[in-house]
Amino acid sequence: MARSRSSKRPANVQAELKALLLQKRAELVAKLREEREGRVEAIARREKIEGMPFGDRPALSPDDEMGFAVADRRAGMLAQVDLALKKMEEGSYGRCEACEEEIAPARLRAHPFAVRCTRCQEIWERDQSRAEAGGPRSRAIPEDTV
Repeated sequence: MARSRSSKRPANVQAELKALLLQKRAELVAKLREEREGRVEAIARREKIEGMPFGDRPALSPDDEMGFAVADRRAGMLAQVDLALKKMEEGSYGRCEACEEEIAPARLRAHPFAVRCTRCQEIWERDQSRAEAGGPRSRAIPEDTV
């Protein structure tokens, strides 16, 4: 599916969306760095326990597990933001990956790394719910679009 059509958005809207993406990227990088430094400090504190055999050391705490889950989610969002910035450079940003129509500027302002228009996103979410429930899936949107 070649998407050679570039966005017809006014330059000021495109600049606004790029600024939103760059701001979101900076926030995610800062939070991930902060979380990583916090985990390093926590690991160092735990390693100070002397004389305790490795097998007797406590497993990950629920807080640690939650921290890793949050970090994974943020890392995924960072990858989505980077992909959106790459698409912006290529001229394919803001185009629905399912129907190839332009995504509404209001949706992109709310979710600047959206890859589907509202209608296609609703279909995708409905398909995901059906898949989790074991029901039949619609063929309207390819599964490989995220």
